[in-house]
Amino acid sequence: MFQDPEEKDMIGDLLNDSFEAEKTKKSYSNNRPPALEIKQYQKSSPVYQPKVYSPQVQHKANSYDLDLRLTKIPVQQSAPNSALKAKSYECMTQFIPEEETSLDGDLISKCKDQNGARSIQKQFQEGPVAIKDLIFSRLEKGLVSLSKDVFGNYVIQNLLENGTPIQQQKMLVILQPHTQQLAFHQYGCRVLQKLLQNAHKTQEFQVLFDSIKGKVRELVIDQHGNHVVQKLIQLMEGDASLWVLDGVEGQISKLVTNSFGCRIIQKAISISNNHLERQMNVLQEIMKISQELCISQYGNYIIQQLLKDGPEVIQIEIQQIIMDKIEEYSLNKFGSNVVDCAIKCSDNRFKLKIMELLLSQKNHPVLFVRLSKNAYGNYVVQNFLKFADSEIQKEFYLKITNNQQLLHEIQQSQFGQYVYQMLTQKLELETFKL
Repeated sequence: MFQDPEEKDMIGDLLNDSFEAEKTKKSYSNNRPPALEIKQYQKSSPVYQPKVYSPQVQHKANSYDLDLRLTKIPVQQSAPNSALKAKSYECMTQFIPEEETSLDGDLISKCKDQNGARSIQKQFQEGPVAIKDLIFSRLEKGLVSLSKDVFGNYVIQNLLENGTPIQQQKMLVILQPHTQQLAFHQYGCRVLQKLLQNAHKTQEFQVLFDSIKGKVRELVIDQHGNHVVQKLIQLMEGDASLWVLDGVEGQISKLVTNSFGCRIIQKAISISNNHLERQMNVLQEIMKISQELCISQYGNYIIQQLLKDGPEVIQIEIQQIIMDKIEEYSLNKFGSNVVDCAIKCSDNRFKLKIMELLLSQKNHPVLFVRLSKNAYGNYVVQNFLKFADSEIQKEFYLKITNNQQLLHEIQQSQFGQYVYQMLTQKLELETFKL
């Protein structure tokens, strides 16, 4: 059967059009690089590339439109930002600004919102007794949960501070069974501290204290519980705070690893001044790791406290440790603070030994030069010149000026120039009366 030539040409044209469309589609998909490759290409060619308007670029744009038509996908649905459509948060509790000042609805949920919590605090603090009674009655069932909420805990603290005596008593009764739970909680420990402060010098305070006392060893090493312990130390004066030693003894190595633990140790040392036997138990445990504490970020404060207020036998032992490792400590950020404190708090006998070490000719360059040229060591030298006795200063200056090489060496350093300027200023002011 013979086909009409014109019909054959028409069918051929249709086939060619579909083939070209398919070919164009494949060409587009093959030539279109993935997003990751585009980023890599952009990073690898920092040179500016100007835009080129060529038939090939126009052909790609046409093929992209053709691809969309062939796949029957509307252009508006394939927009690149369609995936960034804002998510719906209908399930979350939101408060309209006009409703934040209203006391209708669920006040417990409103206290867990930042703006809602502020509004309720303001109304409770400034409102009459009737408003306070209304707010308290609506929040009474949620006192424990709000105490552990990021915003709600401020509402509870406000209630404890500004509530009526009857309301404060009710809160004490409700929260007392949960004291241990609150003591270890990030936000609950704040509420518990306020509760302890309110109950101080009342019969209920002893009840709260007894519920916490048994957990003192866990509390002192907890980043939240230690604040409760510090609050109790502040409220319980004198011998009443000796229970803190029960939590510190045997745990020094654990406590010195963080700032809050070191604060507990410092307070325990101060508390036990009138109980030397128990104090020495703690101090002996500290001295076992004293060399590590001298260069510790937080432990160096414990050593400084002992240099200022510790027993004389402990001070002498620490001074000897410093003299044995004076260069190591002076060149250390935290150790240099310990050396400075030792110089400030020590007698002339220790300062004379420090001067001998600074000017010793055993090593070259001498320690005075090595410290003066260091970012931390130069402060040690300056503090020595500042806090040493006038006779020691005079002797030190004479030995330095007799060796001009030492002055020349420190002048070559940025930090050494600070020491040099201090020496020359003292000469100009004639403090040595040479």
